[in-house]
Amino acid sequence: MTEPTRYHTAPVVLPDRSGELEPTPVDGCAGCAELAKVRDWARAGYDMTTVSDCNVRMRQHPEGH
Repeated sequence: MTEPTRYHTAPVVLPDRSGELEPTPVDGCAGCAELAKVRDWARAGYDMTTVSDCNVRMRQHPEGH
């Protein structure tokens, strides 16, 4: 087993992606429309985790838009 780190390491700096545009639903796609609807509901309830999840799922949509 390795010895635990006994000193402070530099903080991890994550990129700030808050300024990136959200994916837009493709016209006529029921999956995209549903994800956009859930995302809007989540945003109204201040559930930013679900908003982020919907954005990821919309970007990785199985239809490949």
